[in-house]
Amino acid sequence: MIELRLSQIPVPKTNRYVRRKNGAVFIPPRVKNWQTRAMWELKNQWNGDPIDRRISIDITLILPNHRKRDIDNMLKSLWDLLERAGVLKNDNLIYEVRTVKKVEKGREGVLIRIRDFDSPQEL
Repeated sequence: MIELRLSQIPVPKTNRYVRRKNGAVFIPPRVKNWQTRAMWELKNQWNGDPIDRRISIDITLILPNHRKRDIDNMLKSLWDLLERAGVLKNDNLIYEVRTVKKVEKGREGVLIRIRDFDSPQEL
């Protein structure tokens, strides 16, 4: 099993992720800052070749408060990051996902556990 950690929760990937200003497309500073920090953290933890096999992935999102957050939007940002950091060859290799939101006042982060996908038996 591979275990990776991020110190901040993902900035959700929504329609506001990339905005237009004066006709130019840009990534808002809040998103860019998260991407840069998270990329640095992953590259310091992962130095292998990109994973090129079917995997199961367990995500624990440690949230600092009870504010409403959509898991699916945070996961989209996380999958893109795992690809860009060279952890995964392609996020279509994720065959199984388990995600848990856990509130710990004043703390935040992400715990990522990756293991080989065991194909379920045919019914």
